[in-house]
Amino acid sequence: MCIITSTVTIGALSISAAVANTMLAVGAIAAVTSTVLGTVSSVQQGKQQQAMYNYQAKVAEENAKIANKNAATERQTGIEEARLQRMKTLQAVGSQQAAMAANGMDVTQGTSLDIIEDTAAMGELDALQIQTNYERKAQSYEAQANNFNNQASMDVIAGKNAYTAGQIKAVQTGLNGVSKTVGVASKWVGFGS
Repeated sequence: MCIITSTVTIGALSISAAVANTMLAVGAIAAVTSTVLGTVSSVQQGKQQQAMYNYQAKVAEENAKIANKNAATERQTGIEEARLQRMKTLQAVGSQQAAMAANGMDVTQGTSLDIIEDTAAMGELDALQIQTNYERKAQSYEAQANNFNNQASMDVIAGKNAYTAGQIKAVQTGLNGVSKTVGVASKWVGFGS
C-alpha cells in the first residue's frame, strides 16, 4: 500500500499539505474570532463611555438645580435681612423722636427733622446694601448653575461622540478582520491546489 502525500516547502521547512491546510484553517478561525470579539468590544466600550458621560451630565444637572435653589435662598435672605434693617431704622427714628420730644424739641421742623431724615436715609441705604450683597451671592450661584448646565451639555455631546467612535471602531475592526480572513483563505486555497 502506498500513501501519496504532497509536501509544501516554506523557506527551509517542509510540511505536508494537510498540516499546512490545518494551520491555515486554525488561522482563519482565529482571525474571525478576533474580529468578532474586537467588534463587540468596540461597541461595548462606546456604550460604556456614553453611559459614563450621561451619568456625569446628570450629576452636573443636579448640581445646577442645587445652585439655583441656593440663589433663590440668598435672594430671600436678602429681602428678609433688608426688612429687619428697615425695622431697626424705624425703631432708631422712633427713639430719636421720643428723646427729642422729651427734651422739648419740635421734631417736625428744623435740625430735629434733619437728624430724623438723615437717620431714615442712612437706614434705607443700609437695607439696600444688605439686599445688594445677597443679590451678588445669588448671581454667583446662578453663574455656577449655568456652568453646571454647560458641563452637562458638553458631557451629553461627549457621550454621543464616544458612542459614535465605538461604532466606527467596530466597523473598522470588522473590515480589518475580513481583510485578514480573506488573506488567510487565499493562502489556504493556494495550498489546497
